Amino acid sequence: MNVIARMLMLSIASVMLLAASPARADKRVTVHDFYGPSAARVREQVVAVLEDKGLEVVDTTELERAAAKLKVDRFSPDGRQALARELGLAAWMTGMLQKKRGKLTLTLVVYDGGQRERLARTRFVASNARQLSDAVKGRLWDKTGRALLELEAPAGESAPQVELAAAPSIIKDSAPRTAADNENDRDAARGEAFRMFVGVGSPYRSLSYQDAVSSGLGDYRLNAAPVADVAVSFFPGRFAGTSPLSWFGVEARGQFGLSSPTFNQGGSEFKSRYDAIHASLRARLPLGAHHVSLFSGYSLSRFAIESEADGVATPTPSVDYRGIRSGVGTELALSDSMRLALDAAWLNFLSVGEIARWFPRATAAGVELSLAGTYRVTGNIFTRVSAVYSRAFFDFNTERGDKYIAGGALDQSLALALGVGMQL
Repeated sequence: MNVIARMLMLSIASVMLLAASPARADKRVTVHDFYGPSAARVREQVVAVLEDKGLEVVDTTELERAAAKLKVDRFSPDGRQALARELGLAAWMTGMLQKKRGKLTLTLVVYDGGQRERLARTRFVASNARQLSDAVKGRLWDKTGRALLELEAPAGESAPQVELAAAPSIIKDSAPRTAADNENDRDAARGEAFRMFVGVGSPYRSLSYQDAVSSGLGDYRLNAAPVADVAVSFFPGRFAGTSPLSWFGVEARGQFGLSSPTFNQGGSEFKSRYDAIHASLRARLPLGAHHVSLFSGYSLSRFAIESEADGVATPTPSVDYRGIRSGVGTELALSDSMRLALDAAWLNFLSVGEIARWFPRATAAGVELSLAGTYRVTGNIFTRVSAVYSRAFFDFNTERGDKYIAGGALDQSLALALGVGMQL
């Protein structure tokens, strides 16, 4: 009898396993980007557990392509429902990490793919990211596996469903936003705790005189020169949580150019060099999934020009702008992977270099506009393209008897850069 009972139990278990395996293999889920310290590392562990259990995890790129095809907002409830039908998604998962009192906490939420209802919410707590990843690996499936296996992708053709998803007044969201959802948005807007970028680029410069009287003055252009571009930002409070202390940080950027030859209209050769450095304090204020910021700090920008031949004077003096750079900025979240940053700054010069010796009564000020787009390739790695436009304007206040006489000058530059970086 015992033998028969055992054989019957084994048969039942085998049938259940065979029935569950195809369902699990066909199950499609997606895992949103996690927010908070070590978010990318912990998310990768969550994805690894789900894939190890036979689930198919739909990545962000596929979601973006489907959203573009259906012309829906994948962050809206109705957009998520349309995508669930289009891609056959049984579930959505979100996660937020917080660090408080030396402990790292992951809050993980599972939503039904079609109905948008929250079906499971669980937490993992550990002392560091490695221990948290180990906890996820060991216990995630025990906590969420049953809910995931019970879910099914929404049925029905996608075309008519998309029309309903585009009309929020027709479909009522059965899962209103929770406090955790709002905290996710606020946490994302506070930005990363640490970001570093390394790239290469080229500056373009044009200095032109207004009302020049002296014959020795000539306009100057630097068409292109190779530069190395390095940028670092650090917001230490982000590692500790999402309190207002996490809004404040420091940042620095440097562009260092190699010497490049230029020529004047007479064919004389000159060596030009470009360097620019700034270091600032920045405060970031969250606004939904975006943020605005204020910054102020010290800046240095140098364009040096030297003659290669004895007795040949340079057509324009070298400049060495040093001063206070202050302004406002914003960073817009265009998608989970793509961000656009804009800064506008006023340059209050404390010194301007050799041009002040040519024109001892000169006054100067400047403005700077910068634009940077970043795209997260994978995990903590991103690519970045940036452009910085600066404009310095002079009033020389020359008087009769001065060696050089001109009304003023306009110094404009555009520095472009492309490279890769990492963020935490």
